[in-house]
Amino acid sequence: MNVIQRKTIICFFLIGSSFLIYWPGIHGPFLFDDHSSILSNPSLEITALSPQQLIPAAQSGNAGPLKRPVAMLSFALNYYLSGNFDSFSFKITNVIIHSLSAILLFVLFLQLLKLSASKNQPSLIWITGCLSLIWAVHPINLTSVLYVVQRMTSLSALFSLGCIISYIAGRTRLGGFHVFSKASFFFLISLCSLTAAMFSKENAALTPLIILLIELTLFTNKQPWLHLKNLPRFNKTAILIATSAIALFATLWIIGLVEDGFSGRTFTMQERLLTEARVICFYLSLILLPRINALGLFHDDIQLSTSLLAPWTTLASITIILILIVSAIYYRKRNPLYSLGIGWFFIGHLMESTILPLEIAHEHRNYFPSIGIIIALYSLTTISKISRAMATLSLTAIILLLGSTTAFRAMQWSSSYGQAYYEAIHHPDSPSTQFAYSTAALQENNLLMAMLASNKANFLNPKEIAYAIQLQHLLLLNNLQAAEPVQQEILDRIKKNRLSQTTLLMLDRKAQCFSRGECQESLDYYIEWMDAIIEKTPNTALYYVFKSDALFSLGKEEEAINSLKKAITLKKDYLEPLFKLLDFYLKNKHLDEAKKTIQQLKLRDKISSNPRTREITEREKLLYTIKQSIQTEGGKLELP
Repeated sequence: MNVIQRKTIICFFLIGSSFLIYWPGIHGPFLFDDHSSILSNPSLEITALSPQQLIPAAQSGNAGPLKRPVAMLSFALNYYLSGNFDSFSFKITNVIIHSLSAILLFVLFLQLLKLSASKNQPSLIWITGCLSLIWAVHPINLTSVLYVVQRMTSLSALFSLGCIISYIAGRTRLGGFHVFSKASFFFLISLCSLTAAMFSKENAALTPLIILLIELTLFTNKQPWLHLKNLPRFNKTAILIATSAIALFATLWIIGLVEDGFSGRTFTMQERLLTEARVICFYLSLILLPRINALGLFHDDIQLSTSLLAPWTTLASITIILILIVSAIYYRKRNPLYSLGIGWFFIGHLMESTILPLEIAHEHRNYFPSIGIIIALYSLTTISKISRAMATLSLTAIILLLGSTTAFRAMQWSSSYGQAYYEAIHHPDSPSTQFAYSTAALQENNLLMAMLASNKANFLNPKEIAYAIQLQHLLLLNNLQAAEPVQQEILDRIKKNRLSQTTLLMLDRKAQCFSRGECQESLDYYIEWMDAIIEKTPNTALYYVFKSDALFSLGKEEEAINSLKKAITLKKDYLEPLFKLLDFYLKNKHLDEAKKTIQQLKLRDKISSNPRTREITEREKLLYTIKQSIQTEGGKLELP
């Protein structure tokens, strides 16, 4: 069997293994942020592959400063090909992306091991194939595959791998300091891949640091870009001072930039930074020894670190991290792959696991960094020196153990209730998990379990507004008088605490429920919530839009219209209140007002960061149809 045939077999095996272990969860539903980012995004509902529809879809993201247009465009293409928001088509696309990433990782491992080896090993293809398979079936990657919205993470990793592979291909073809045509071609591909990665998710901006690390570890004796050793001492000192100054000013600038983001968090920047040391060690433990009871979608049951000794594991975790970093520096010449792997892992966590005001922990943050740990572990083994039979037996056992864990977890993710049930068992002290279980149990009409989980979520986090709203909803379904005291608790929480993303999602779901003519028992309560929220934060347009849905359901049309008009004045590029106003006018055949609203929408659509041109055109056609219908029926209403 020649080299090409062996590589082809490994690629097909990577694809087949990925589909095999994830297949039980492919039919699972959309979860959590999938609803706000995908299902509630009308710009993704494209009907043609035209620039007029594709560009607004790509620009419709609300995550990250770059809006992640590549990932958003992929969601729109999923909708176009399936004709609806079918979770199966979205999740199978995620598995395909994961399979392609595993194949690229196989190519990258081949490059890295060839660069680090003193001579070509006959079993190199087999070894790199096994290492890629370990990553492909590892349980820590499940949320990046079956949690649809995390396609942003997997796409970013896919293009980042392409960036690194192309760079190495160009770098090895570089002669002296002259860029030949082949090298230039690969460097161009590398740059394009990096751009696509960053527009999938912003943490791909760390990829150049990994490339720099590859330069410092594997290319030191292979024509380095800069011959620093030959520079005079003064030049070396100047370069060191300049680099340190730039790094210092950049760090201070980033700290100042993100500091305001902690005003809406329950922890400070210092607490997050200290806690992340323990989180990083927790991630390492999951990569080295994945336990299904420790894995989970939410990890808000992790205790915050308030000082180096509170808890004491904070200092211990910092010590472990420092030992790993120092050992990577010390062994950079004797074991460059180890240094590369450890550096890769920590570089991969620089953005999401340091000072940014994000949630404390998520497993998908390890999708790309975990590659580094696999590299480091390989560098510490003697797999190339032991018998092939023994190596095969060991690697097969590891792959089967990891793959079976992932497959079992994928099976748990095959339904909303199953996913929430097992998560609640494994993370009983996670308020987010208990809240999710309460919601899933309610969907299954299991009111008793929904109530128990809701009570536990409220006990674990007595400040979260959404948990109290959920509890009140369950009480109303049971026709219990206790719903009234809970209303006062909700109002108190609104007054004293911030509105979290979970609360905003709950308010949005309630508003949608009202629009469908449901949840009528909560209408008066909802108006009180929104009045309290608006009193606390009077200049947020979204809250007036939420309130208008409840007012329309109560038949208070004039008040609802005034609420929408207030939202329109507060945020010039926010189109949703104009669309709601237009839909009301069209439904009630107020054609003059509808035409004026369409003109206003067209003007604001030009300055909006999330243009909705296609929807405006559809409403304009509907207006024309209504006009024609009125004329045909002999009505007196005419468009001016």
